[in-house]
Amino acid sequence: MSDYLPINSNSLRADTKIGCDLHLLVKTSTGSRYVLYCGGDTIFEDDKREILVKKNINRLFIQKEEQGEYFKYLESNFQNIMSDPRIPPYELTQIVYNATANLVKDLFKDPRVANIKRTKEFAHNIVDYILQESKAAHSLLKIATHEYYTYTHSVNVAAVGTLFAKNLGFEENDLKQLCSGVLLHDIGKTKISTDILNKKGKLTEEEFQEIKEHPEKGVAILKETGNGFRDEYVVTLQHHENYDGTGYPYGLQREEIHSSGRIVRIIDVYDALTTNRSYSKAMRPFAALLEMKENMINYFDKEMFNKFICFLGPYDPRGEQRESDKLQN
Repeated sequence: MSDYLPINSNSLRADTKIGCDLHLLVKTSTGSRYVLYCGGDTIFEDDKREILVKKNINRLFIQKEEQGEYFKYLESNFQNIMSDPRIPPYELTQIVYNATANLVKDLFKDPRVANIKRTKEFAHNIVDYILQESKAAHSLLKIATHEYYTYTHSVNVAAVGTLFAKNLGFEENDLKQLCSGVLLHDIGKTKISTDILNKKGKLTEEEFQEIKEHPEKGVAILKETGNGFRDEYVVTLQHHENYDGTGYPYGLQREEIHSSGRIVRIIDVYDALTTNRSYSKAMRPFAALLEMKENMINYFDKEMFNKFICFLGPYDPRGEQRESDKLQN
């Protein structure tokens, strides 16, 4: 039974090819079993969809090994799915998060032109969702995963960064550039040895120097596409620049760092601290913010950091209520 995953049948568009087999869970006198409802290589016709509606069936099942195909389907049909009022807001958020994580996972497996363009295009869908869905902030903050993978980290930072930038008053086009840049910001790590990226102990000086090359390697990858991803260069280059000039790769400081770079620096650190890493356990949100304030505050634009605390204040991300006022001066 664990080889199957439930999906919301309302996420399926009539007269489209889903790309993975769809099953019904049928109860019998001897137990339950999965029955094929529509093959992945056939058209999901309108009459099949209507049968589900008439019988009030809103759950179908796919095999776990085919979930990547389903997520690609969601990605391709997202605009239509987003406008369907039958899909509850939290489930829509799950669709956004899972489809994004799947495409960024594909990006890190194969960081070539098609996947880079695909990532940028879907970033615009994420922003459209955030601007249209009033409950997006609470849902996205709640769903962010505790486990650190390069691709889930990129999704977490993109979601929280875009929401925070919206809170700061960024316009739609600027939000789309930021979101796209964050999803792509660690693409340079595809050129770094996985032994270094996943090392549990302390990095040697040589290993850390290699890690420090990933922002510039990332921009080089974007330039290789020949598609002019200039808006994404800033975030890719500057997400490790510190406000006091001690960051890398260029040691920029204060207003030399673009506002998008300053936003992502804060959230990049926050997400890294609040997710499980190969070398450290996740910190609780309040503890992470306290660590950032007491031991890392010079890395950040202090005014922006305080606004980030205020931004998180109304929410209860990752299951903890924080006393955010204690963190502010």
